[in-house]
Amino acid sequence: MEVKRERWSSRFLFIMAAMGSAIGLGNVWRFPYVAYEYGGGAFLFAWVIGLLVLGIPWLTMELGMGRYFQKGAPGVFRGIGKKWEWVGWWPVFVAFLIVAYYTVVMAWSLRYAIDSLTMAWGTGQAAAESTAGHFYEKVLQISSGPAEFGSQVWSTLGILAVIWIILFLIMFKGAGVIGKVAVWTVAIPWVLLIVLFIRGITLPGAIEGLNYYLTTDFSELSQGGVWFAAFSQVAFSLSVGMAGMFAYGSFVARKADINNNAAITTLADSATAFFAGFAVFSIVGFLMQALSISATEVAASGLGLAFLTFPAAISMMPAMNGFIGVAFFLTLFFLGIDSAFFLAHGGVAAPLRDKFGWSLAKSTLIVCIAGFLLGMLFTTQAGLYWLDIVDKAVSFYGLLITGFLACIVVGWVFGARKIREHLNATSDFKVGAWWEWAVKVIVPALILFVVIYGGFMSDIPEAYGGYKIGPINGSHIIWIILGVTLILSFVLQSIKTKETGGGEK
Repeated sequence: MEVKRERWSSRFLFIMAAMGSAIGLGNVWRFPYVAYEYGGGAFLFAWVIGLLVLGIPWLTMELGMGRYFQKGAPGVFRGIGKKWEWVGWWPVFVAFLIVAYYTVVMAWSLRYAIDSLTMAWGTGQAAAESTAGHFYEKVLQISSGPAEFGSQVWSTLGILAVIWIILFLIMFKGAGVIGKVAVWTVAIPWVLLIVLFIRGITLPGAIEGLNYYLTTDFSELSQGGVWFAAFSQVAFSLSVGMAGMFAYGSFVARKADINNNAAITTLADSATAFFAGFAVFSIVGFLMQALSISATEVAASGLGLAFLTFPAAISMMPAMNGFIGVAFFLTLFFLGIDSAFFLAHGGVAAPLRDKFGWSLAKSTLIVCIAGFLLGMLFTTQAGLYWLDIVDKAVSFYGLLITGFLACIVVGWVFGARKIREHLNATSDFKVGAWWEWAVKVIVPALILFVVIYGGFMSDIPEAYGGYKIGPINGSHIIWIILGVTLILSFVLQSIKTKETGGGEK
């Protein structure tokens, strides 16, 4: 069955959609803390190096290959050779599993935005000390371990259903609507971040917090940890290794400028992460002063920053508590929604449509229903444990391993020179021969370093997270998830379908 290729209606909308996919929750809740932990300016130096030698080459490769073949990730690798199609399906499963739990985190964010209206966790110092109880006992209703599923947390499940309905309404008409929505969902978080920054720097202790954020310790550069942190942040933040960028590249015509657009996307993502650090650490500084504790005791990343540290700070603000709470959690929600429809549409629906020739509405509906059903695992009382395990499996190992394989196949089998010439033919600025070696050698080598240093060295000798389910532990579950998704990738490769068209070239 011949399918008409989706198109971005303008270069601006493509850039906004690509920026939205890259600018996500990690810009707010991971980057500032990692920068603080690894020497401030020293981390920023390593991070810029990572953007140049890892992030931009990897991103341009995925977008460029998508444009070249006018297909999503599996179609790209099938175009290289039928035996390589599985290399494109594996990151599709990575994207699907990520969006299944990512939407649950978005549901928690909306729950907290609602709770902020009444400051449900209370106000003042006593309330600041009870934020953990509110999150774990009232919102998550958490059980004792991953084997104790308990019951569904119905409030979270209801919000999750609403989120998937919203995603379906955004995605089912394709790239044209996604791009238009992205204009707003990229702009709104920036406006809210500015609001948070202005409020943050007016609080007592803000300057001290900013000093911690920006203090430079260049001795960190001699340690492997800062390079691991910088390179992993680059990989996670740019949304590469999740199949979606291949599809986003395929939605542009062959005359589009990929090199320039990739650079703009990277710079916008980086600027957002850097600016978010000012908003976060001005408020961290306030909490340090208010509770007379150190930055190490206050600063946190991930869920701890979002649902423990920030609510504590909000509860102690002298004014505007509810408003700032709503602004912060809506920021998280809008940062998440762009990444969610990037993962669901570009990462999963587009490859399925390429393979089976389904309509936009059908492929979108199937992905949304499947994503919601899998998300129910993370809305049980054991949901947080499983979210942690699956996150490690796919947004660390899965993303990096599939990215490594993609670079090897593109660089050495398809030919890095061929894709570089394709990119340069329509670009305002040309990438040199260095780019070929980046894709063939440097990017795979850096990915391998991150996987070994931040993964194998800890998760092989010790059980990940200390989780135990009968005879298996957290690390075993991670390898099982990776193994099952790899097998399913070969299964999808083996399914014979009538070749679908790629639309206009």
